[in-house]
Amino acid sequence: MKATLCVRGARAGGLANVDMDLPLGRIICFTGRSSSGRRAMALDILYAESRRRYMQALSPTERESVSGTARADVDEISGLPPAIYLGSPRRGRTVGDYLQLDGILAQIILEEGQMHCLECGGRCRSYAADEVEREVARVHPDTRCLVLAPLALRNEGMWQQLVQAGFTRVAIDGQVQRLEGDGPALPSDESEVHVVVDRLVPDPNASVRFLEAVRVSRSISSGQTVIWVDGTGEMMHLNQQPTCGECGRQYEPLITADLGADQPLADQMTLNGHTMNEMMDAPLGSLRDWLDATQGHAKVEIALAEACGLGLGHLPLRRRLELLAAGEWQRLQLASCLSSGLTGIFYILEGLGSQLSGEMLDAAATGLRRLVAGGNTALLLDHTPELVAVADEVWVFTEGQVRVGEATEVGRNEADEKRIAEQAKPALAIRGEGVVGSLAIELPHGKLTCVCGPSGSGKTRLLHEVLLPLLKGRSVEYAAVGLPRNSRVVTVAAPSGKVLEGLGLFERVADLYAASPAATARGWDRDTFLLDRPGGRCPSCEGRGRCYFDLEFLEDIAMVCAACEGRRYRDETCEITLRGASIADVLGMTLEQACAHFARHDPIRSRLEAAVECGLGYLLLGWEMQELERGEWLRLRLALESTRASQRTWVLIDGPASGDHPEDVRAMVAALRGLVDRGVTAVVADQHPMVRAAADWVVDLAC
Repeated sequence: MKATLCVRGARAGGLANVDMDLPLGRIICFTGRSSSGRRAMALDILYAESRRRYMQALSPTERESVSGTARADVDEISGLPPAIYLGSPRRGRTVGDYLQLDGILAQIILEEGQMHCLECGGRCRSYAADEVEREVARVHPDTRCLVLAPLALRNEGMWQQLVQAGFTRVAIDGQVQRLEGDGPALPSDESEVHVVVDRLVPDPNASVRFLEAVRVSRSISSGQTVIWVDGTGEMMHLNQQPTCGECGRQYEPLITADLGADQPLADQMTLNGHTMNEMMDAPLGSLRDWLDATQGHAKVEIALAEACGLGLGHLPLRRRLELLAAGEWQRLQLASCLSSGLTGIFYILEGLGSQLSGEMLDAAATGLRRLVAGGNTALLLDHTPELVAVADEVWVFTEGQVRVGEATEVGRNEADEKRIAEQAKPALAIRGEGVVGSLAIELPHGKLTCVCGPSGSGKTRLLHEVLLPLLKGRSVEYAAVGLPRNSRVVTVAAPSGKVLEGLGLFERVADLYAASPAATARGWDRDTFLLDRPGGRCPSCEGRGRCYFDLEFLEDIAMVCAACEGRRYRDETCEITLRGASIADVLGMTLEQACAHFARHDPIRSRLEAAVECGLGYLLLGWEMQELERGEWLRLRLALESTRASQRTWVLIDGPASGDHPEDVRAMVAALRGLVDRGVTAVVADQHPMVRAAADWVVDLAC
């Protein structure tokens, strides 16, 4: 019988006592509009409960600092495997760091690579004690040799100490002398002095006597062994530490940190003819070819194979994660999961197909099937038709309810499609060679432009590394003609704070409460009602409504504040009311309710109404922006910009559709069209057909 994950009575995030039976070892897809409950079920119920159970597995001492963890708002969950969420912020520094290949590759080079001297470029090598005799026998078979130990000390009693230790001969500047009587004259600091440990012929099959001589020499000279070939002047330095065979320079034993990007030895260590720096800067596909000759490194081969199979063979290990395109980052996470070897994991993937198309979508779908074939479960929060079609089960969430069904198809709007054919007069032309390759594009002023192309084609870099600096008056590698003057550039980044802050209204609302007679009589000003300042806020949670506990290697645990019971303010602050509602009550209002409450205050009402027109009337003013779905906070920001739009405003957005439900994408497109109708120039990078169809101008980087 197939294992099943059973959920009973889920209520978080607007879910209405939802019951679900999810098959494990399958691909499951949750679809639905923003705040329909699909994300709440995945993250606030399943993922949160998995984390809580992990915490319960820790010892009481390890759990002391978090004072326990709250249960998810659900009656019962059974059959829940360990869960991993792949929609969290980018962690780690580089591609190699994320795939955990940097350290492994450095260790391989240390063990199997060839080190070269910094001074003369000669080959450096270290020798274990049992390797010395075989090397000497290989180079000088059947030849008598002296095993010497370099002597650095210079003192009056040194000869007597050596005699007492059983040594009878020394070599001073190439001359062997016996230690008789008072011994030879004390050598100068410039002289080379060696203790003669033994004189013998090396045996290729190894001998105990030779091995013992090597060990004695190394005990005297801190790991050094010098072999003087009898009858010649040749000195072989076969030391425990890396030593140049040409000039004899010695190096400390290497560790992986010595092969970092800023370390001089990173260019002196080679494997299959390539240095460490060359390997770190080479595309993953080339690196995979270079390492074919190296056997027995399954972890590296698997990780490289998975990454290349998902179309990431062009990325170098040193590429920083923040420079990856959204689609590249999504595929890199999937490659990491596939190469990890974990089994029995409940993976939650959000927006995997939002920036993929064509072959990359097919590769992602194949990767998901293989992930599940390895004994895992994949839960998709996605509306990309190609990935939804791969799912074994599709659950549709609507207003807190859920049913098994099919995803909504992406509709076509013929009026929007005709708009592309209308040739708008370009206002900004960008040409030349640079970070995005060869460019010859034109962007119309006062229109909606869609930049499209496959993942990794340069859409994100065009927006942030070419267009943004140009509009801000900075020079780039490309030539630009028709640049507007005094442009106001808006880039939409991940927000923070409350929804009320996201609309830029918190201070205005605080001013209203501070101007009330009751607040004036107490001498309270605006700061009393703001949550980022002490005074009127709850001192226990500092106005957050929840107390957070740092788990170091996991996300923080949050619990409702016991002092204010989640209201965020002191009791005396909540005594100040406006039309019967305290400021804590205002944070508990939806945008639609707030429109009625602030109907007499035009500056506040206008922004609230703009957000409601974007389909966000259900949002609570006190919700944290970080907890909103990406499409929700993007539309909230567009609503804010619609109230202060002008013809000199440029709005740049990377991936506005971002895997949203088709109805949410339509709302996003409507918000963008509303901005353009007010004279704003909007440039978006997206592959979604609805966004492309709604654009006035299309720039295809695949052409």
